[in-house]
Amino acid sequence: MWRYVLGAEAEHRSPNLVLGSAAHEALARFYTLLQRGLTPQPEAVMAAYSDAFDAEAVKEPAVLLEDGETLGELKDQGVALIQAFLANVKAPDRVLAVESAFSCDVVCPETGEILEEQLVGAFDAVVEDAGKLVVLEHKTAARAWSADQLEYDLQVGIYQGVTGADLVRLQVLTKTKVAKFVVHDLVRTKKAQVEAVGVVCSVVQAIRAGAFWRNRGWACKDCEYRARCGG
Repeated sequence: MWRYVLGAEAEHRSPNLVLGSAAHEALARFYTLLQRGLTPQPEAVMAAYSDAFDAEAVKEPAVLLEDGETLGELKDQGVALIQAFLANVKAPDRVLAVESAFSCDVVCPETGEILEEQLVGAFDAVVEDAGKLVVLEHKTAARAWSADQLEYDLQVGIYQGVTGADLVRLQVLTKTKVAKFVVHDLVRTKKAQVEAVGVVCSVVQAIRAGAFWRNRGWACKDCEYRARCGG
């Protein structure tokens, strides 16, 4: 609500978002080089991460660090993640698009109404691999995704429905004690894709009705609006 509906300025920035943004820049460089027919050199990918992190680190508002944590330590976490990616990633047969923005109409499954609001977003990459059309989605996470997350995450169904892709390849950079790069190839049935759109319609209806409620949980810890929400 605070960001997308009210357009409020953030009170601070989450270290996870800073690291995640920089990691996305590094992976975008990797796939852009592939798209151009070039072999991504580790030094170029790591430089993209380092430059992006340094640029994010000096932006306002300030990054909210945990007690005793430093920006240098946070940056080093990202270095380990990119190293894990480079050591384990398998290049697709062909890269079709990188950081590709999209927008589309939202049709309510129950009523057939075309909403005034459009669904907008950006695919991290779209590729062809082993004869299949694949949407790549990059994530940074503190732990491995659970089976329930992998089965029910709405983004997968929406991305597959928007593109008609054969699958969504979730590429997770995991900030465990030893950094890991884990890949999940996910497919949603047509029923699941329709259900995801139905959830979007329900959320839009709630926003129109002014129904905003606090959703306390793990994300509150470094939420950029936690003081206002808590007040």
